[in-house]
Amino acid sequence: MPAQDFAGRTVADHVEAFTSGRVAARDIVEGLLERTRKAEPFNPIATLDAEGARAAADALDERRKKGGSFGALAGVPVSAKDLILTKGLRTAFASVTMKDNVPTMDAEAIAQWRAADAVLFAKTTTPEFGHKVLTDSPLHGITRNPWNREHTSGGSSGGAAVSVALGLGPIAMSTDGAGSGRIPAACCGVYGLKATLGRVPHEVPPDQFGQLTYLGVMARHPADLGAGLASMSRSHPNDPWTLAIGREPFAWPDKSGGHPIAGKRITVIRRMTGGYLDPDTEARLDAALAFLDRQGAKIKELDGSEIDWKLDVARIILRANQIERFADILKNRRGDLDPSFARTLDEGNAIDVVQLRRALVDRTTAFKSVQGLFADCDLLLTPTVATPAPPATQNQFEPLVVDGKPLGDLRAAWYTYTIPFNMTGHPAISIPFGRSKAGLPIGIHFVAPWYAEGHLIRLAQAFDAETGASAEFPPGFAAGT
Repeated sequence: MPAQDFAGRTVADHVEAFTSGRVAARDIVEGLLERTRKAEPFNPIATLDAEGARAAADALDERRKKGGSFGALAGVPVSAKDLILTKGLRTAFASVTMKDNVPTMDAEAIAQWRAADAVLFAKTTTPEFGHKVLTDSPLHGITRNPWNREHTSGGSSGGAAVSVALGLGPIAMSTDGAGSGRIPAACCGVYGLKATLGRVPHEVPPDQFGQLTYLGVMARHPADLGAGLASMSRSHPNDPWTLAIGREPFAWPDKSGGHPIAGKRITVIRRMTGGYLDPDTEARLDAALAFLDRQGAKIKELDGSEIDWKLDVARIILRANQIERFADILKNRRGDLDPSFARTLDEGNAIDVVQLRRALVDRTTAFKSVQGLFADCDLLLTPTVATPAPPATQNQFEPLVVDGKPLGDLRAAWYTYTIPFNMTGHPAISIPFGRSKAGLPIGIHFVAPWYAEGHLIRLAQAFDAETGASAEFPPGFAAGT
């Protein structure tokens, strides 16, 4: 069959082309596989399932010949991070200790995408068990930035971000535990959405009530975030947060109406804790503020250092969960682990009951603090990260260095902006908004009240109409090349 390069096309374009009979699903898959081979130097793919994708596409083509009906993602090639369970397709968690693991079931969100007739073609790279905001592992190596291979893709959903940036399908399923979806989206110049706690079922982690990790969506086009989210937002009986919503699944297109910017009260926080902000990043933030002002927003600035964001709370809760899950692996197979993951687990071992008890209470304090901010605004705006992507060889436990000057711990110096909202459950999005003088993407970060994902996506559409970010490809990867 003739390969069809659908890179840069929206979800709706894929679905219409397939369901109308203009293009076979198999042709879309063959074009995608050609592009995937071209992307190999950037290392976004953990496990490629070419034959599985071909078989799924052929089955769709047969159904279409018979006049069957189709789901909302019919014929759309999708990928999923290598932390998300996929039936019959290796889920290694980027770990040598799990390199032969083939699940017998799908995570519910994957099952919902499959039921919507998406074609799963690959698992994308992540650090071991998603433990850091950089994407490298002993099993899969380094995943590199699509705009400059000397820089990181961010993480832990780095492979998902690189895949979307290079045109390997219009949407990718990510995870986000402290910004792990939004950070690589900013580093790679794509859109990354973390929905409200409970919007998307995430029934696999053992601590359901202490959940900090979310399944998210990355996309080139903002509307595709809506298409992906709408097809993965039905509740699951083993995820109490999805049951708590007590409402219909997320619907797209959003019907709430009204301009996403005009008249909206936006609180800007340049620095969460008073730390360093890269001049190019700040310049792009100022440009975003100018755009918002022209669109009629009501803007005010807030000194982030006035708020106790309880940033260490997320670390304590995450580490406690990690050591509970992986203590046996640490004890019995430490030598097979990424040293930075072993060190992460050691941090978990050092947490005592007093710290954990305090953290659980402080999580509620953090939630109330953010709720208090929304009493006076409709949206929060921050940078996504303090600088463009660090070097590809950045170590999680070494300082962030800019112009030869160490700025301190990577967590405290680079990605304070995303962490609080995993604790508080608020939806958040990273929007690509230009590049640095060195050509690296820069992202801005909006946070909204619970269940306001539709507003965030419509906001992203307004920004995309201004910037044309959805049409931009890294060198050599434009549609048709």
